[in-house]
Amino acid sequence: MRQKKLSSEDRKTQVLAAARSLFARGGFAEVTLDDIAAMVGISRPRVIQLFGSKRNIYEAIAETAYRSHPMDRDLVGPMERKDDFGVFKAFAYHILKHTANREDREIFKILMYARLREDSFHQKHFHEKDTLMISYLADYVTKRVDEGVFRKMDPRTIIFCYQAMISNLAIYKNVMKRMEFVTVDALSEECAQIFLQGVLATKESDS
Repeated sequence: MRQKKLSSEDRKTQVLAAARSLFARGGFAEVTLDDIAAMVGISRPRVIQLFGSKRNIYEAIAETAYRSHPMDRDLVGPMERKDDFGVFKAFAYHILKHTANREDREIFKILMYARLREDSFHQKHFHEKDTLMISYLADYVTKRVDEGVFRKMDPRTIIFCYQAMISNLAIYKNVMKRMEFVTVDALSEECAQIFLQGVLATKESDS
C-alpha cells in the first residue's frame, strides 16, 4: 500500500526528532545532513529544502526545547509566599522531571555537548533561558539575603552551585539510571533540604 504523503510541517517534525536523537549521541559536529536524511528516510536535498542547513535544524531544536518547559511558572507561587524550601524544591523538580523522558534526555545530552564546546545551542540556552532564570532567582535570593534569611554571599554563587548540583543529579538519575532508589519528588525535597541547610543564615555565619 502506498504511504500517505506527509505535509511539510509533519516532515519537519520527523527531521527534528531524528536530528535530536543523532545530536544526542555524538554532538553537532559528528552528525551530517546525510545521517539525518537516512534516519528519516528522505533525501538530503529534501532536508535542505525544509531547513536550509544543519545549523538551522540545530537551532530549531534549541528554540523548541526552551519553549516547552518554562520554569518561571513553577517558581512564581513559592517565591510570592517566600517559601524558600518550595523555591528550591520547584527548581530541582523542574530539572529532574524534565530530563526524565527520552526526548528531554536527548535535549539534556545535546546541551552537555554544547556546553563543552560553547556552541550556538549553548549560547541560545545561556542567553535566552539561563541568564533570565539566574537573574530571576538571584533577585529572590538577594532579597532573602537582605532580609537576613540567607547568608551574606553573592546570590549568583548560590544559584550556580544549586544548578550544578541538580544538573549532575539529573545525569545520575535520568541518564545513567543510578538512582532508581529515589523518586523525583523525594529527591527534589532532599536536595532542597540539604542545600538550604548550607545557605540559611545563623548567628555564627553572620558574626
